[in-house]
Amino acid sequence: MSWEALRAYRANSAHTILELFGKDEGRATAFSAHLDDMVLDYSKTDIDETALGMLLDLARRRDVEGRRDAMFRGEKINETEGRAVLHTALRNLDGGPVHVDGSDVMPGVLHTLSRMETFSGEVRNAAIAPPGGGRFTDVVNIGIGGSDLGPAMGYLALAPYCDGPRCHFVSNVDGAHIHDTLQGLDPASTLIIIASKTFTTIETMTNAETARRWLEAGIGKKDVGGHLAAVSSALEKTAQWG
Repeated sequence: MSWEALRAYRANSAHTILELFGKDEGRATAFSAHLDDMVLDYSKTDIDETALGMLLDLARRRDVEGRRDAMFRGEKINETEGRAVLHTALRNLDGGPVHVDGSDVMPGVLHTLSRMETFSGEVRNAAIAPPGGGRFTDVVNIGIGGSDLGPAMGYLALAPYCDGPRCHFVSNVDGAHIHDTLQGLDPASTLIIIASKTFTTIETMTNAETARRWLEAGIGKKDVGGHLAAVSSALEKTAQWG
């Protein structure tokens, strides 16, 4: 099976989703997948049984399953950076080993997750608090791509259980985004989180500089460091930034 054959079938397929449901009363069940309480429902697309078979055949010919297994093994499937893709390790909460270059990365992953839990808990219970006193009422996450979308999705998903500060997310380098976000917040009770693996991402660092100037204007330069947190692997750069 090839992409060309799949495209040709698509080009010659003329049916609506309503027609597909009319032909197959069991479509909702046949075109969905279940795992525990989660349901992936793809019945409301215009994929029919033939197209589904062609897609699965194409996936097998492209060895998608083998590539998936390589990802779980910690092989360096990110060819552009020559790195393993370790999203799976972050979700490997039973702590089973994941080896990269002969070393198990799981102890470091679990340690970092523990630090994240401790930090977020201490922000919520005011063990981590503004240098000037009180507690943080607002947290602004500055990042882009996965450093923005992931935290924003997590915050939205867990909103019914929120017991801490309000959270805000800035990603757009257009100054209007951070201006509108900071407007109405109190610098004295705001924590700024700067999320950048390298701490050199232009969009993120531009917004971070804007946020820092906003803090300095509101509380003075002396206490600004107590209102900043970094999510990064570039520890020297984060230290230089204060």
